[in-house]
Amino acid sequence: MAMIEDNSGRPAVQYSRITPEGSWAARRICAVILAAWLGGILLVSLAAPAVFGAGEAVLRHPLPAHMDVLKRIGPDAMGDLLRYHAGEANNQIFTLWGSMQIVYGAAVVLLLLFFTNVGKWRLTLAASMLALALFQKAYLIPAIVDTSRRYRAGGWVEAGRRFQFLHSSFAAFEIASALLGLALLVLLLRTRSGSRLRARG
Repeated sequence: MAMIEDNSGRPAVQYSRITPEGSWAARRICAVILAAWLGGILLVSLAAPAVFGAGEAVLRHPLPAHMDVLKRIGPDAMGDLLRYHAGEANNQIFTLWGSMQIVYGAAVVLLLLFFTNVGKWRLTLAASMLALALFQKAYLIPAIVDTSRRYRAGGWVEAGRRFQFLHSSFAAFEIASALLGLALLVLLLRTRSGSRLRARG
């Protein structure tokens, strides 16, 4: 009589579609995205005051062809126009940057979730950055755009204080995103599996 082997006691072999090499490659792609994100935060923080400074530079050093226009409307009216232009330019920058942050955040979360074997802390940091970006895009940036227009139009008494509060909140959210991004960047690049792969390479 043939004997039937009982293999029920053996552990089942589990296969993973994510290899250590593939996971490390995906982490490096996430690191590049995070570096671009952090660079964008720095660039936007420098661009906003630079736009207003450009308007002041135009008033101080107008082109000869613009001197007649400046004399007709006066420096005060021209200054108001240039400040309004600078404010609208910053509104466009904030709106575009808000969309870019969502793209960055979604890309990092999806890559970490489906193409790496990272733990919950790294996923939590990435999800937190995406949540901050979504809040800024959905509420904070539209509020800044609306309040800045009301403030410059002079149609709302409390607009000035709200304008300052919203800009301070935006700066705080950007600082929080930068700190989370730096922490995630370090965790993605300093992992045991990554160190072994580098050593073998």
